[in-house]
Amino acid sequence: MIRVLKNIITKKPILIIYDVTKLCNERCPMCNIWKTKSNDMNLDQIKIIAKRLKKFGIGYVFIQGGEPTLRKDLIDIIDIFIKNKIKPTVITNGILLNRELAEQIAIRKCNLAISIDSLDEEKFKKYRGVDILSKVKENILNISNIKRKGNWAITTTISKLTTINEIKKLENFANTYGFMYAIRPYIYVNGNAGKKEDDLIYSYDDVKEIFEYMLNRARKNNYFASLIYEEHIKYMKKEVMPECDAMKYSLVMKEDGIFAPCIEFTNKQVDIDDFNKNKKKYKKILCECNNTTPCFYNDAREIGILLRKKWRIILNIPKLIKQMILYGNFF
Repeated sequence: MIRVLKNIITKKPILIIYDVTKLCNERCPMCNIWKTKSNDMNLDQIKIIAKRLKKFGIGYVFIQGGEPTLRKDLIDIIDIFIKNKIKPTVITNGILLNRELAEQIAIRKCNLAISIDSLDEEKFKKYRGVDILSKVKENILNISNIKRKGNWAITTTISKLTTINEIKKLENFANTYGFMYAIRPYIYVNGNAGKKEDDLIYSYDDVKEIFEYMLNRARKNNYFASLIYEEHIKYMKKEVMPECDAMKYSLVMKEDGIFAPCIEFTNKQVDIDDFNKNKKKYKKILCECNNTTPCFYNDAREIGILLRKKWRIILNIPKLIKQMILYGNFF
């Protein structure tokens, strides 16, 4: 944690969003990533990169895609980051998450997040472009009784099609099988990551009930999440957003090992060996992006929210201790 705290103080990234592959077994209409070619690093290349990231001060990595479970060497990749004291979170659609793979993840200090946007088969097919909800639910049932060292969660992207009743069903589904549950807003900006899909675009009034419900629930049982939901609501109300966290607390790493400021600027390259110079170089475009087309991607917001609200967190330490005992050491 010493190197992580040092980076926080000096406003250098502590989180890497690693698109381990662009290959995917879903065809989500709101995503462009699966449409592009993938030039994945091999394990030797990842080992070299992980050592550089450790030296730089990175403490956390989101292993996503594409679909990370398409990598047959996913467990080896997780082990590389753990060996370098970088805590991994695997973000998956759950299609290939069989018991054998889940057991290997569970015995490691690795978090797991499974994306499910609806328990209605027709809606799921519309969201994900494949008719495979029953397989994902079966996988979750089969792995639900596994003892885990990390936190396992189910996450839902909220769109205009989402109803409050669906969210309550998904929340109950997650709780029944021992998963945390979280929601996030559907986002599109320039189309590099999130694609504009007219059927999914909402106004705040369309989703107000959902986010206020989750906010009130989180205030009782997940204080960290409540701070995030407060900012979600401000974002959807089109309030002025604080400075973007990209290049301040997070970086993107593409599947080929090239670093980028964020997922909206994957065409811009960052040299972490000359990071301060690169940070100054991209500050203007990141500020312009935040002022004109603010987003709420994980790599641009969530760490900064928690750090900006550190005094509220400190004042709620007794509550947080109880919650961290319940959920385990996510951080």
